[in-house]
Amino acid sequence: MSEKMTYKQALEQLQQLVASIEDPKRDLTSLTEDVKKATDLAKYCKACLKKSEDDINKIING
Repeated sequence: MSEKMTYKQALEQLQQLVASIEDPKRDLTSLTEDVKKATDLAKYCKACLKKSEDDINKIING
């Protein structure tokens, strides 16, 4: 991901890619590329959630 995106933007893109990947009528030409993009977006979303969790724990625990 070259540009900085929000968690919400990444999640929306991920959901679109997953729907496309799961479509039985899809063209297989770009499947590998879409799976790679989806994997990268999933990792990015997971990192965003982890950072938020860490930040919240710091606030709660002082």
